[in-house]
Amino acid sequence: MSALAAHALPNRWRQVLIWTAFIALDTGTQIAFKWGADGLTDLDFGVEMLTRALALPGVWLAALGYVGTFFVWMAILKDMPLSRAFPMTGLAYVTVPLLAWLVLGESIDLTRACGIGLIVAGVIALGGESKDA
Repeated sequence: MSALAAHALPNRWRQVLIWTAFIALDTGTQIAFKWGADGLTDLDFGVEMLTRALALPGVWLAALGYVGTFFVWMAILKDMPLSRAFPMTGLAYVTVPLLAWLVLGESIDLTRACGIGLIVAGVIALGGESKDA
């Protein structure tokens, strides 16, 4: 969808589309970082590790994901106060563990699941429309 077509959407749907893109990019970026880091498990931090990291596709995907996330974040901040937008980024604390569970086989125990639920509640409380905004 072009930027012009996205701008023509009603404001509420435009926000949903932009936020979906942000969370998807941010989540995918974290999964790509993990994919890249898994190729470095035998090295300590240093020049050799950094050199090898530059040859890993996961690291490059993560870097591209950060660039994409940056531009989407700018689109979000253009239309929304930072004090409302920033708490909503907490949704990545929900989507990253879920995708890590689905894609990487990582576990989510009861404590972590409860924490994810609290994060969702916090995002709802802090990210919603306020009467003073």
